[in-house]
Amino acid sequence: MIGRVISGRYVIQAIVGTGGMAVVYRAFDKKKNRIVAIKVLRPEFESDEEFVRRFSREAEAASKVSHENIVNMLDVGTDGDLRYIVMEYVDGQTLKDMIRQQGFLNPDTAIRMTIRILAAVDHAHRNGIVHRDIKPQNILVDADGHVKVADFGIARLKAAQTTRVDSDGQGISALGSVHYFSPEQARGEVADEKSDLYSVGVVMYEMLTGQVPFDGETSVSVALKHVHEAPKSMREHRANISKALDEVVMRALCKDATKRYQTAAEMAADLRKTITHPEGGFVKYPKAPEEIEKEREARRRKRARDRKRLQRTITAVAALITAALVAFTVWFILKIINTYSMPNVLGQEQMLALDRLENLNATTEVEYSYSEEFEEGVVMAQSHRAGVRVKYATPVTVTVSLGSQWYYMEDYLGAKVDGAVEALTAQGVESIEVEYVQSDNPAGTIVAVEPDIGTQSKDTPVLLVVSGQRIIMPLLTGRSLESARALLNAEGLAVGNISEGYSADAKAGIVIAQSVAANSQVLAGTSVDLTINQAQQPVYYPASKLSVVVPLNGTQVRVQIRLSTGEVQEVYQGVLNTGTYRIALSSSEPGVHAVDISMDGVLMDEQNITFE
Repeated sequence: MIGRVISGRYVIQAIVGTGGMAVVYRAFDKKKNRIVAIKVLRPEFESDEEFVRRFSREAEAASKVSHENIVNMLDVGTDGDLRYIVMEYVDGQTLKDMIRQQGFLNPDTAIRMTIRILAAVDHAHRNGIVHRDIKPQNILVDADGHVKVADFGIARLKAAQTTRVDSDGQGISALGSVHYFSPEQARGEVADEKSDLYSVGVVMYEMLTGQVPFDGETSVSVALKHVHEAPKSMREHRANISKALDEVVMRALCKDATKRYQTAAEMAADLRKTITHPEGGFVKYPKAPEEIEKEREARRRKRARDRKRLQRTITAVAALITAALVAFTVWFILKIINTYSMPNVLGQEQMLALDRLENLNATTEVEYSYSEEFEEGVVMAQSHRAGVRVKYATPVTVTVSLGSQWYYMEDYLGAKVDGAVEALTAQGVESIEVEYVQSDNPAGTIVAVEPDIGTQSKDTPVLLVVSGQRIIMPLLTGRSLESARALLNAEGLAVGNISEGYSADAKAGIVIAQSVAANSQVLAGTSVDLTINQAQQPVYYPASKLSVVVPLNGTQVRVQIRLSTGEVQEVYQGVLNTGTYRIALSSSEPGVHAVDISMDGVLMDEQNITFE
């Protein structure tokens, strides 16, 4: 395929990825004069209707989404028997490769990347697409750290079903990756938006800990763990993960889909809260339908018991007419005294309605909800119908309108960030995130906005990308740590990680390296890692080298020093021929040390040698 020209336009240059269904190539688009990625269905699957249908479904799904965090489709077509999809080329690596290289990601990076992944997933869900194969291998990170979700090869419209359980019931067969798919996918049920959010939770678990929550020797064993086992807390793997972040991921990994996050926007909102509220406690689980039904059944049983109790009371009262009349009269009086008539507060301003209920000594609770019918601040519902009698101890809930759920997103490009935030807040936007980047625009001006201009929901998070103040990085090497810290603070920068190193050209305690090169431009607030020179440890030697006599050719020789602390240091190991050898010894501690000489695994000599 290398060098082939597809459809007279795309020149194949190299393979950049392979999968079970297709091969991805880097190619040059002669018409648009740009580099693209082309996914080509493997020739052996051209006659397989299932694979052709999956390949076509990927093209259909990709055509329905266009987002900065999704690998966008550019073209689709055939060339003879060759089926292909043309996508934008992302010059970078997969998130899986990034995790393998680093072991795990720091929480701030993981949160930022997950919010971008959730933005892509939310966009797909709003367009009726469920990805069903969210995993680090399908998430690309370019050289600038931008995140893009790829591979809609098994995505589906919400009405379709493609998971299945084997007919013998012994094995599980499902499209997707077993380490990342949800319990309902493992059971062969239909995957929906909440299944994608479960997979995002698995990806975030792996980003933060370096390992997936469930692993096993076979795919079936892993799938069964998804269904039956609870994941370990991430804090058991890494203690520096906040309680809030652990709570968010644990909710995303709930076995019960009704208790997971119901939308990507809801999960992203909680992720942002983990930054300002690391102590957690804000993650709330909705009640499962079974729990609600149990509560209803308990109330029904209570009412049944109350009815039986009343019947017994009436029977007893009937036996004594006079006593029954007295008891009924007392009961009726108490009922009137301990209740009030529920007023009609619909359409009233919140404060007026609450004042009216408080004047009746009612116990009130207030809920808020969007409404296209009622103005903001007006009561749109009450939990008890007007005119019914309500006990004083019974809470009365009034629902107050937040006004319309929608607002118009203006064009804020080039505007000052403070003014934009103030305007969006005044319009009732629930979540506004500001991200600073280096830009040629004046500091504090907006260079990118998400979502787009137009009518938007107030609960959709808004991202403002702002041109940050640029600072020339000062030269820190040669300074003491205190001096370097003071200079960074004076320039509006921060001290990052501090590590130790060694340089013969500097005194102990002096900065010998900085993570950001001097005279380079950085954003205000950037953290700079410093390396501090440490004092060299003294080394002690014996009066002369150790003599070792080897009697036979090919002898495995091993020399060890046993320090007074009990520590054993190996100073030589190798195969020697017949002869006498001089071996240099050294130690980090002075004094008399035992030196053991072993040949072919047998201790041949032990000497006490003084190191000075």
